[in-house]
Amino acid sequence: MRALVLDAEWDPRPDYDLSATERDERRATNSAQVWREPQLRVEDRDRPTPAADEVLVRVRYAGICGSDVSMTETDDAGYMHYSAYTRLPTVLGHEFSGEVVETGADADRFEAGEPVTAEVTDYCGRCRLCRQGFHGHCENFEQLGFTIDGALAEYVAVPEKLCWSVASLARAYDDEDDLFRAAATVEPSTISFYGLFGRAEGIWPGDYHVYHGIGPIGLTGMNVSRAAGAGTVIAFDPSAPRREIARDLGFEHVYDPTEVDPVEAIDDATDGEGSGRPRRDERGGRGDVSDHRRDAGRTGERRPHQQRRIGSRDRAQEVSGAERPAVRLGGTHRPAGVSTDDPADGRRSPRQPPDRHFDVRPRPRRRRRPAGRETDRRQGARPDELSGRGRSGEFGRERPGDGLK
Repeated sequence: MRALVLDAEWDPRPDYDLSATERDERRATNSAQVWREPQLRVEDRDRPTPAADEVLVRVRYAGICGSDVSMTETDDAGYMHYSAYTRLPTVLGHEFSGEVVETGADADRFEAGEPVTAEVTDYCGRCRLCRQGFHGHCENFEQLGFTIDGALAEYVAVPEKLCWSVASLARAYDDEDDLFRAAATVEPSTISFYGLFGRAEGIWPGDYHVYHGIGPIGLTGMNVSRAAGAGTVIAFDPSAPRREIARDLGFEHVYDPTEVDPVEAIDDATDGEGSGRPRRDERGGRGDVSDHRRDAGRTGERRPHQQRRIGSRDRAQEVSGAERPAVRLGGTHRPAGVSTDDPADGRRSPRQPPDRHFDVRPRPRRRRRPAGRETDRRQGARPDELSGRGRSGEFGRERPGDGLK
């Protein structure tokens, strides 16, 4: 089979502190500090044989990610731009779709001919982080197209646990070729999906969402936001072709940040409410919402206990100009994943309905009044009558020996 292979010269920078693992395994933790003069070549290779827990996929479509591009680009000294994990040489490609042609001895989830796509990160399932549910932070991970051979080839062997059937896309695409083309975009789409639902804890219908940068990931996120019920989706990008694509997809509020003030554009698009969730004052009308960037920087002032947790450098300074993605809950920007359940703050939890005031006090349980008995303490009711203790079956029927002694 033919495969697109990336190779480079192992030449750590003189001032780079190379770890023993990197040295022994020739597996770079920061590729931009280790690999020089990357080169692409097409090679003829033997078709892979799937291991016991793998499936062999005949690749139908594969995308070219920005990561793939950055692994082929260099700085003035010849070191690659990509700054994460790699082991070279390797076959590039991690955004792909194809059909299963062979399965390993222990792989039984898929049959030959089934259309599939796959996750990128192979996790061990045994380390501490995997056992805590953080598979993306596996201590023993490998990545398709980065540290193990990827899908820019005619065939790729993939761990079965990473594969997902895309047969259900046949409901949307009559043509098989169209199905595989769409399936190759599933992996990059999950980046936006997980950012919105995994890290930002979901979307409330009517939210105002702002995207800075509308390349493939940004456009995918905009579509996810719209499909999930966002009231207004706003985007900024200096690239005219990208803005045109966004408008062709039906997005109205798309701007060039070099020609407009993003703050003013957001205020205009949201009638002055800013990004995030529409706010209401105590009378049910719109609240007086000030500059969203000014609000964003006040996390530490309002919630010092949160500020100690997230650190000053992580505070959101604008809609998406933070080190961590920011969402706006109840009119407050916060880094994704940080709790907002602060009773002193008076703002709602992300899991509460939009117009309900947050209150941490437990609500008293309402109990049925015993039939035919007075239950008001002010009028002399017994404690057991109020609580329902000492009853059998329906309220109002006493058992012998019950009551106060």
